[in-house]
Amino acid sequence: MFETELEMSKHFEKFLKENFGNTYLKEYQGLFGIPDFVFYAKNEQDFSFVSFELKLKNWKRAAKQAFRHKSFSNVSYVVIGSKAAKAAVDNIDFFKQYNIGLATFDNNNVFKIHFKPKLNEPYSSSLKQKLVDTVTRTRKKARNIETFLG
Repeated sequence: MFETELEMSKHFEKFLKENFGNTYLKEYQGLFGIPDFVFYAKNEQDFSFVSFELKLKNWKRAAKQAFRHKSFSNVSYVVIGSKAAKAAVDNIDFFKQYNIGLATFDNNNVFKIHFKPKLNEPYSSSLKQKLVDTVTRTRKKARNIETFLG
């Protein structure tokens, strides 16, 4: 089990790099909230964004933050530590109702998706465009987003 959210974040960043490359932003500011990570992918015409809000135990607070992240993300996830997983999974209907993804992550880098949300357009086209502008300047090759979609 993770002792701190910082420890969880370091493990999660390693997980993202190993499985998806460097196609993410960490704690990107200037949006509606500061997501822990924003993964991005590109198809022929457009970018898609998946935001992740990591919490050791407070899934309700994470869900509120993840909902705000839908203003700039096509998909938003709460990633909860394994210690609090049962409480979050017991409330899976909440995540389904608000189309927020739910995943658990442990210190063995086991990432398990309990609910995959549907792909939606972000609520704010200007915030999404801010992310598009940022990632197009990075020149990192965007990966496949299908892993995180329902």
